[in-house]
Amino acid sequence: MFRLKYPQLQLNLLANVLNFIFSVLVGFWLVPYLIRNLGISAYGLIPLATTLTAYMAVFTLALNSAVGRFLTMALDRRDAAESNRIFNTSFWGSIVILFAMAAPSFWFAWHADSFLDVPSGLENDFTGLLLAIIGMFYLTTLTSAFNVATFCRNRFDLANIVHILSTITRVTIIVMLFNICAPQVWQVGTAYLVAAIIAGIGAILLWRILTPELKVCLSCFSMSTLRMMTSFGWWVVVSQVGTILYLSVDLIVVNKMIGIVATGQYGALMIWSALLRNFSMVVSGIFAPTVFILFSRNKFDELLGYSRRALKFTGLIIALPVGLICGFSKPLLLLWLGEAFVPLAPLMVLMTLHLGFNLSVSSISHLYYAANKVRLPGIVTCIMGLINLGLAIALAGPVGWGMYGVAVAGAIMLTVRNLFFIPIYSAKILGLKWTAFYREMIPAFAVSLTLAAIGWGIVFFCGIESWLALIISGMILFSVSIVAIYVIILNRHERLQAMRMIFPLMTKPAR
Repeated sequence: MFRLKYPQLQLNLLANVLNFIFSVLVGFWLVPYLIRNLGISAYGLIPLATTLTAYMAVFTLALNSAVGRFLTMALDRRDAAESNRIFNTSFWGSIVILFAMAAPSFWFAWHADSFLDVPSGLENDFTGLLLAIIGMFYLTTLTSAFNVATFCRNRFDLANIVHILSTITRVTIIVMLFNICAPQVWQVGTAYLVAAIIAGIGAILLWRILTPELKVCLSCFSMSTLRMMTSFGWWVVVSQVGTILYLSVDLIVVNKMIGIVATGQYGALMIWSALLRNFSMVVSGIFAPTVFILFSRNKFDELLGYSRRALKFTGLIIALPVGLICGFSKPLLLLWLGEAFVPLAPLMVLMTLHLGFNLSVSSISHLYYAANKVRLPGIVTCIMGLINLGLAIALAGPVGWGMYGVAVAGAIMLTVRNLFFIPIYSAKILGLKWTAFYREMIPAFAVSLTLAAIGWGIVFFCGIESWLALIISGMILFSVSIVAIYVIILNRHERLQAMRMIFPLMTKPAR
């Protein structure tokens, strides 16, 4: 019988949580630091530039989205020849795609100010920023094939260490350049580029350690393997286009329809939803290798139970920060960015609160990747992403809701997709009743909404005007929530599973 290795799951989960906390602390300090040194309009160019790389990633996704699935299964079968064909097809295929993208991507960097609202006098700085961000994208894509080693070997703890080192490098270089020269946005791009080099070196080192059977070998490139991977990956590309229209179009709409100042404001608030999305990917990602292995071994009964627990645990883990961020949004913005941002607290809640529910389903989306049933999800995601774009433009412009309209459109369409499609389609893949996963989705929404309401009440009746008061209030509410979840929401079996995840040596799985 296949059993999850609880000590490694515990280590992965701990590393993901620590990485999330570290990213939050960096964001806490870095965003206001950049705004103070660059100004809100110039700062808005940074999230705008990084958002544009999401569009570029679409062209390499057909290969990169498939390699994790196929390589995990090949390594599990100990098929070294097939593993090397998959790895090298992904690596060399990515090089060819990047070479083909070079001319149009660098042309756009030189002419970006013709398409976007860029403050007068900052056109050259924005070009420098874009060129550096494109360079970062090229390095990240080239090393993505090596990054798959930590995924296949379920060593997310090591991947998080590399990510933290890369982040430290990025922040250090920004501070150094800002102190040596007059602060400019191109310096931020330079920091991103150097950090990508550090992350790439780390990925290659871990690849050599974790998967010594894999070699870089041009002769291992296989057209048949390429066709197999792209037949899977093209529908993931379609899905990613829809995801971009959900998640990465917001800032473009704000920039074109409202202006560069609003771009800076919206971009500053987006850091929280971006952190939460990244956190959900790494939390749900720790369950993906096991889902792939269980599916490849046809252990569908175990897969159902495992997927349900993954859905519930992922949702509850995500709901805690979502509820706290929304509940304490006003004092958080006051202490973090200053009084000028406090009126944007409702916008921050609109951008964040729905994630308590919507991010929980990320753990069961692995099922249709494992089953190679990605065509329909791709089509649905793309269609609803287009609807989201149209709705965002309509609400921001003709209706007159501005930034709030963009946030409302995203919340509505993402909720519709994750409520009415993903759980039903995931259940269908396993041959279950369409309601199979809904029971596990309810706790995440309930916890995030309850925490937000309690937080609002604390702020309204007590007032929070210092970091100490905010930290103490958050820690108390977080601790009480953990106890309540354990006692009220988790059943006896789930409590045992949770204890095994947290204290694997004290609670050994039954034989």
